[in-house]
Amino acid sequence: MPNHPRSRHSAAWYCGTRIEFLAKSRDEIASQLALRAADESLEIEPAQSEEWRQSVDLLQKSLDERIPILREALLSPGCESVQHVILEYDFHRRGLRMDCLLLAEGALFVIEFKRTKLQRADRDQVMNYAVNLIEFHRVTQEWCNGNGAIVIPVLALTEGKISAEVAWTGLAGHSWPAMAHKPVECDKDTLKKAIQLGLKHRRSKEPVSLTAWIDSPFRPSSSILDATLSLYGNHDVVAIQEHAAPKAAIDASVKEIREHINFALGQGKYHIVFLSGAPGAGKTLVGLDIVMRGNTADGSVFVTGNAPLVEVLNKALDKSYRVQGQNSTAWTPTGYRRADAGFVAAAANFKIVKAHNFLGKRGEAHRQEDGRVLVFDEAQRTYEQGRMVLGERLADHEADLILSVQRKAYPTGGAVVVALIGHNQAINSGERGMVAWLDAAERNGWTFSISDKTLELAEFTNREKWAAHPSRRQLQNGHLHQSMRYYRNAKVEEWVSAVLDGDAAAAYALATTLGENKNTIWLTRSLETARKWAKFHTVGGQRSGLIASGQARRLAAEGLFVDYKPDIAAWMLAPSSDVRSSNSLETVQNQYYIQGLELDNCVVCWDADLRRENDKWAAYKLSGGDWQKDKLLDVAKNGYRVLLTRARKGIVVFVPKGDLSGEDTTRNIQFYDGVWEFLKECGAIELDF
Repeated sequence: MPNHPRSRHSAAWYCGTRIEFLAKSRDEIASQLALRAADESLEIEPAQSEEWRQSVDLLQKSLDERIPILREALLSPGCESVQHVILEYDFHRRGLRMDCLLLAEGALFVIEFKRTKLQRADRDQVMNYAVNLIEFHRVTQEWCNGNGAIVIPVLALTEGKISAEVAWTGLAGHSWPAMAHKPVECDKDTLKKAIQLGLKHRRSKEPVSLTAWIDSPFRPSSSILDATLSLYGNHDVVAIQEHAAPKAAIDASVKEIREHINFALGQGKYHIVFLSGAPGAGKTLVGLDIVMRGNTADGSVFVTGNAPLVEVLNKALDKSYRVQGQNSTAWTPTGYRRADAGFVAAAANFKIVKAHNFLGKRGEAHRQEDGRVLVFDEAQRTYEQGRMVLGERLADHEADLILSVQRKAYPTGGAVVVALIGHNQAINSGERGMVAWLDAAERNGWTFSISDKTLELAEFTNREKWAAHPSRRQLQNGHLHQSMRYYRNAKVEEWVSAVLDGDAAAAYALATTLGENKNTIWLTRSLETARKWAKFHTVGGQRSGLIASGQARRLAAEGLFVDYKPDIAAWMLAPSSDVRSSNSLETVQNQYYIQGLELDNCVVCWDADLRRENDKWAAYKLSGGDWQKDKLLDVAKNGYRVLLTRARKGIVVFVPKGDLSGEDTTRNIQFYDGVWEFLKECGAIELDF
């Protein structure tokens, strides 16, 4: 049996010994890589498929260039210490795919192939790959720190010629003493010399196991843990601002949840802690605090299915570092030179992980050793058994899969999942809600902490059972009821609930109270008026934006295209002078992208996908050239619930007039008039601006 991995889901598309690589023909290696590429193509999101096909085409074209170059170099005298060849290595948790890695006695070569010339971006790329391996790849860390191995970034041209001699740049000069100071640059004729140079400057000749290296878990170094805490403690992230009123509740929740985590791990238990809350109540802030600060930070991970939130947080962290760097000459991430701190700021997002990256492919999780404490944001969104995920149906409920994987990853010492639960927020079909985690806990032998307030939520139909369950621990601060989003008056969420429940009288009473507190819900049939209102009320660093349902496709007639997905990080964080900014009020985001985020002032654009029929709400989807009834009314209503609860300060609802000529049946004026009249009944006030 070979002593190295062959699984089609290995992190490397190809790996083998140097002798095996040299014994295979170019076509054999190319076929293996192409087969793996085809396999990977089944596991990507549909929106990425075209980009993926183009990437695979480029890869297959490049193989004819790379394999002969690599083969010739490895056949050269002086390169015999190279023991293993790895091609197309996926560092899943960091979102990186590396061209080629060579494991030699005492040296790791990170090789990136380029066509005709080398640019600064290429140098930054390969250095970034090398640093990521040192900071996050456990076996590489141990090999370098304990056995004196070095990491050598290499840039190799496949067609062009480098103008200078292949040169060794030394190991000293930055925060990573086991890594070459700069990439070694070569071309197809001098790659062998680059390898020989790296081997010549080794500090040891200690080999590493290919199996151990490929199977190595993701483990952030202690230095980057300290640096991330430093960054988190100093940033100013506009997307998750704190507000005074609910801060005490958040602090109390963090303190108690930490106590329950420490108790469970001290007892070696497998335990779930539930934190529920209204939209904008601060659940995400609690989760980030747990994974970023205090004794729960080491070994904890924040996992979210909300990809736009990850993008905005990552960008905000990077932006905050740049601000700190401009205003301070003393501050730098712990343990790093200032000249190298830019990478550290960009890498600090390792504590925030997209759920599909954590869970791995086809509903199975990658083996993890950095997540004994998992904080799952929007945990109610876990899918039911049989749901199509990445091309195949889930073999079990997603919550059960997560608990099962955690127990396998930590067979002793226990593990904790902190489930952050939003209620009344189902916006996708196939989501089981928060009860999925309690069912999974019971089936998998996990204990849990949950508050009475959480069990009182409408989503629970068997609350008596769970309240008296022998596996339950009481939680006093497990529900956050006060929104931070519309911070001047928490009754906005109540008004939204009344509107979507169809209770116009209750909504009107709430709207009256809101108006008395100068928090009027505004209404307009003019998009231009809505824009003027938003721009007038947005001052300084405040954010305004146009938001709409993902099904609001007839807003295209108003110049708003919900299928166009602007970069959410730029939309949320770019200054008003940047046309990509939400403040430009040119592009619209839908509920899937804006959920978990907030704006100061929102223009909610209402289309005919949710309309009034027979004094009730009815949901529709545009199919072909006409609207078709949608059975998932609750999902549609909750999509609008997300939209109507994104504002911190003010909201105006734009309801189009429809097609006054009557020619466009998809924009029948009755669709829109019904919504307009009902919102007026609910106390929204027509905007005169």
